[in-house]
Amino acid sequence: MNARVVSHQLKVLGMASSLPGPAISTSDLLGHVESRFGIPARRIGRRVAKSMGINTRHLARDLMQRIESPRPGCRNPELAAAAVTAAIKQAGLHPRDFGYMLAHTTTPARLLPPNVAEVAQLLNFSAPYAEFRQACTGFANALQFAAGLLNSPSAPPVVIVGSETGSVYFDPLSVTSDSSQWVNLVQMGDGAGAILLAPMTEDNDQDCAIIETPFFGHIGLDRLSGFELASGGSDAPGGFDIATFRHAYKAIEEHGPKLFDAGLAAVRGAGVDLDAIDYVLPHQANGRMAEWLAPRLGISPDRIVGNGAVVGNLGSAAIWVALDVLRRSGILKPKQRVLVLGAEATQYLYGGFVYIHG
Repeated sequence: MNARVVSHQLKVLGMASSLPGPAISTSDLLGHVESRFGIPARRIGRRVAKSMGINTRHLARDLMQRIESPRPGCRNPELAAAAVTAAIKQAGLHPRDFGYMLAHTTTPARLLPPNVAEVAQLLNFSAPYAEFRQACTGFANALQFAAGLLNSPSAPPVVIVGSETGSVYFDPLSVTSDSSQWVNLVQMGDGAGAILLAPMTEDNDQDCAIIETPFFGHIGLDRLSGFELASGGSDAPGGFDIATFRHAYKAIEEHGPKLFDAGLAAVRGAGVDLDAIDYVLPHQANGRMAEWLAPRLGISPDRIVGNGAVVGNLGSAAIWVALDVLRRSGILKPKQRVLVLGAEATQYLYGGFVYIHG
């Protein structure tokens, strides 16, 4: 088990997030599905939602039809562009100031051109870009590449954006034949989060926010995938079914917790002492991460932060959105340290970093 760990620090220039429309409560969501599609959703849905601790989420679609596209303005590249625009405005910069844009998503608007290509068009971003087709640890993989691009003090800033509109892959009637789809209904949310990064130099403001010890690895060899987007790939050309997220719950229960163990081992190996960390921000798979993860880490639940209860699982966008919300919450004091622990069940990936508040 070897994680790739970056030794140099990165300066945070700005962060922002974009969520589609007003929040919808679990109760209202289940009531709508029940009345619109004739499914007795309230009884089972409430039980699943309670176990996951998710109270609200934002959706890019209206759920008026079984299969439908996102609302205008709520498409994946539009949410990503909105998050980047807000982050750039926060930093007082312009798209022309950046040397590279890295994007990550599992739910692109189309397979080709890549989702990030349209994001670049919307932003009038003329620098190079790249996209990772990755879920909950897309942020950690993108950070590895960003760190390489920012290894020189003279390197131009890099923007990273994670975005998801996974609700478009949900067919409400699927819960009648596949009980695992209840989790998709009450767990998943849509949104985007962006971060702007630059090299640390001697003349940088020492009061700035910093990312250090970015790490990324996997424990997925010889393990079956725990989470996948079925259909739509080249394995079945010409015979596509409706793309659907599928979970292998027993596999996730067995291997998922080991991802946090691996992440903790990686940062400890890099010299990070958990006692010196003020808060832990884990992947927001649900709204009960604090009570589940605290005993495993041996820390108090009040040291574990996140927003899964109010936005659901945002997949590839989850960490950036949660960190942006935490930065704006007023909870953090200057120089406080947040350990970010990402986990992804697709092929058991893990990654994260230490964020130092500025």
